[in-house]
Amino acid sequence: MPGHELIRKYYACFNERRFADAAEFFSDDAVLEHGPLGQRQQGGAGYLQFAEMWVRAFPDAALSIVRVEQHGDTICEVDLILTGTHLGAFDLGEGGLFKATGAHAKIPVRELLEVRVGKITYSSLAFDLHELIRQLRPDELV
Repeated sequence: MPGHELIRKYYACFNERRFADAAEFFSDDAVLEHGPLGQRQQGGAGYLQFAEMWVRAFPDAALSIVRVEQHGDTICEVDLILTGTHLGAFDLGEGGLFKATGAHAKIPVRELLEVRVGKITYSSLAFDLHELIRQLRPDELV
């Protein structure tokens, strides 16, 4: 299936902290949308900013692929589990800044990727922001 090998390497680079290698998988004009955080970035540079933001907050962050589903010739929908321990400040933009809590998070993530001619040209990352906040602040639940 087209793109599956690239996708597996892309997530392996994140888990191995080879962000510059992962950034090379993106076309220069790739659009990256990080819905829950309201961020829109471009190309490998945008990926680097986003990945580094995550590992500052979750130094042990890891992505596990649950499922990859091909849609047409260029679109892949990827279900992942993101795990990590909240050991650094996590900037949610308008959602606020979360200081380290030491909480361990396990969040389902879905990424929609468009792959054309061996490059990621579009990425849309989605996860339940409320669930992440709940896991970071379980003591504040009523």
